[in-house]
Amino acid sequence: MIVLKILLWIFLVILGLIVLVCAVPADVDFSYIDGKMKYKIKLWFFDLMDSSKEGFLDKRKRKKKLKAQKKKEQETAPADSVEEYSPPEDIGSAEDFDDIEVPEDVQDNESPAAETVDEPIDDEPVEDKKKKKEKKKKKKDKTAEDELPDDWDDGEDDDGEEKKSIGQKLEKLGNIWLAAKNPANMIFKGFKFRNFYIDFIIANEDAYKCALSYGRYSTLIYCGLAQFSRLFTIRFKTVDIQPGFGLDKGRWDTSFSVRFRLGTAVIAGIWFIAVYLFRVMIPGKLKKRREKRTAAVQK
Repeated sequence: MIVLKILLWIFLVILGLIVLVCAVPADVDFSYIDGKMKYKIKLWFFDLMDSSKEGFLDKRKRKKKLKAQKKKEQETAPADSVEEYSPPEDIGSAEDFDDIEVPEDVQDNESPAAETVDEPIDDEPVEDKKKKKEKKKKKKDKTAEDELPDDWDDGEDDDGEEKKSIGQKLEKLGNIWLAAKNPANMIFKGFKFRNFYIDFIIANEDAYKCALSYGRYSTLIYCGLAQFSRLFTIRFKTVDIQPGFGLDKGRWDTSFSVRFRLGTAVIAGIWFIAVYLFRVMIPGKLKKRREKRTAAVQK
């Protein structure tokens, strides 16, 4: 009983952590104002990454770099104590050895030379040679089987299943897309953009060119924001696009914050699996069984 209670508590703790991670939101703040880009990535109240390099992951990277630098310094640092080289004592010159007498037996004795060199002996047993020959024959047989003509292909795989045609593959992809359409929309809508701020000035010294570029950019931006708002959940703060006649430089200021919860992706994944199982996979298998039964009855 005690072991079961401990396991139950461990399971509840793990389940609580999973629920907490799925419920905790991840926020991204981005801004590009006056040519300066700033960003901040948060997980609930914790700063993970920051443009000022003060986030948790940035600090961790710095610590790793410092550790690596310390290791390199320790490896390349010179030794504290090095033994001084002491030259050998004077052993005398070559003339001192001329007076040494060599015995006659040593002078007459000549070093024996190897007159004959034996050929290498093949210590490999006969059984190993036979095994090698059999392996070579098997390899030849396999290559011969691989080089058989296409007439031997009966249109079936090694598992006995018929090869799927292109139409069947496209049908399968279509079924997967139908099953994943709503869960994918749920994931996209889970990205919530807040305080979307746009302040653009399309500038040009020539009034005609400025008007043309203003028309092009404004249509592209507004159409893009319309499509963007269909996919994601967006709350605009200000969207202001103006022409800057006679100005040298324009202005491209924008800022927004995004929030997303991991639980949204988990729910969408469970939804996709359920739809695929009950609408695509199980009905497809039942259909195949019916076709096999009707074919067997007809035979």
